[in-house]
Amino acid sequence: MADTSRIERARQRARAAKVGIGALTALVFGVAFVGAKSHAPGHTKGKATPLGAPSSFERAVRHSVAQGGQIAPAVQPPPVATSTS
Repeated sequence: MADTSRIERARQRARAAKVGIGALTALVFGVAFVGAKSHAPGHTKGKATPLGAPSSFERAVRHSVAQGGQIAPAVQPPPVATSTS
C-alpha cells in the first residue's frame, strides 16, 4: 500500500507540474503576442497622413517650369558594332 500512495503522489506532482508549465507557457505567449502587436513596425499607431513634397522643392519645380526651355535627351552609349572576318 505504501508504494501505491507514493506513485499516486508522484503522479499528482507531475500533473501539477504540467498544469504549471502550461499556464506559464500561455502567459508568456500572451505577453509576447501583446508586445509584438504594440511594438511591430508594420502596425500603424496613429492616423496616417498623406505624403507630400517639401514646399522648397515645389517652389523649385514651379520656378524651373516657368523658365521654359528645352531638356536635352539623355546621353546614350554608342551602339556596339561587330566586324565580319
